[in-house]
Amino acid sequence: MVDPNPKVAGKGLVEIESAGIETHVGILEERARKLNEAYIKHVTTGKPFVTLKLATTLDGKIATRTGDSKWISCEASRRVVHRLRGRVDAILVGVGTVLIDDPELTARVGRRVTYPVRVVADSLARTPAGAKVFAQPQGLTVVAVTPRAPVEKIRKLEEAGARILTVGEADGHMSLPELLEQLGRINVTSVLIEGGGRIAASALGAGVVDKVMFFIAPKIVGGESARTSVEGPGISKMADALQLREVTVRNVGCDLLVEGYTCSRDL
Repeated sequence: MVDPNPKVAGKGLVEIESAGIETHVGILEERARKLNEAYIKHVTTGKPFVTLKLATTLDGKIATRTGDSKWISCEASRRVVHRLRGRVDAILVGVGTVLIDDPELTARVGRRVTYPVRVVADSLARTPAGAKVFAQPQGLTVVAVTPRAPVEKIRKLEEAGARILTVGEADGHMSLPELLEQLGRINVTSVLIEGGGRIAASALGAGVVDKVMFFIAPKIVGGESARTSVEGPGISKMADALQLREVTVRNVGCDLLVEGYTCSRDL
């Protein structure tokens, strides 16, 4: 494939051909585009490529009615997730995940630990200054707040080592499209959204998700009050459901991994 970077504009191809090297463009191009999907989106739109990852039970639950969520997916699935974390520039969670689970948001593959940018969407700056996302020896922690966040809480987060991004609101909630634009401006080319059903619903509703990865465990939890993988108001008609394309399904340990692209993907 030809490099879509407008700053390059095919110059590399011209240089190769001018050196007398025979070139062929378009061989396995679709595979090449998938291999470079994050780069392509960032270089052509300025925005990061967004993957939404969720681990859910067979009946769509991400926690029991008491809030227990460890562990839904099997160990093999968790290894896949850590490899995925190691390939992205940033991991994005909502403040609810930080308050409930206090995750480190690192990537652990074998003995090697890598440190993607840790991003917390936190409208009112409720992230504790002692949260584990600030305890990592490497990497950047970004806390995205809205103009309604108290100045004193922001100051405490900055003292804990956070980089603060102030993001506008849409319909009373943080604007995820604006947040992702700001991340793109600091050269974040790929984002993995993890966390709960609220941020999943917000991201899907805002149309910012390019790819979905659902790890489905063969477990049934039940319970009307048990949290579901995608919350929010939902849709009223099945005809309006988000339809994925280029869907693949494979076994990961005892789980199923369903992957697909949303129609918002523009590659």
